[in-house]
Amino acid sequence: MTLPNREIKVEENLHYVKFDKEYVLANKGLTNWEQALNPETDEGVQYIAETNKTSQLTGYAPSVSYEGRAYPGDDFAYWLYSVGKEQKIHATFEEVEVETWNEVTPGAGEYKAYHRTYEVQPDNPGSGEAGAKLTVSGTFAQQGDQEVGRYNIKSKTFTADAAE
Repeated sequence: MTLPNREIKVEENLHYVKFDKEYVLANKGLTNWEQALNPETDEGVQYIAETNKTSQLTGYAPSVSYEGRAYPGDDFAYWLYSVGKEQKIHATFEEVEVETWNEVTPGAGEYKAYHRTYEVQPDNPGSGEAGAKLTVSGTFAQQGDQEVGRYNIKSKTFTADAAE
């Protein structure tokens, strides 16, 4: 594995989303996109000659906490607003997280990427204090496993790594 030789900055991970026909950059409107793996463990046992219990990772329940504004100039932020306001059930979208600091094919616009499908679970569908902008918040619950691959920013295509 070749590691990038530079400092990683969070803002250099871009999120391309597809909730309609093609991938668009999740941009204006969202102010927080905080991922959590939510590891699930089996606590196991503690044997009589040991001072500690065993703990084993059995899986993950990945999710993203999101928040932002119901920004009418951004298609994805407005779509999130409509999911909550219309109380839609099982609204899903695809996301590709792109590591723009980790170019896979130099000069070709291809970067290391992770493809996921999320279900939207809104908390605040679009409300706020008097005189303030409407805000949205909630959780994106990952559905199934993520795929590791590369994303071409120019063609807006994700290609999964070959199975090893």
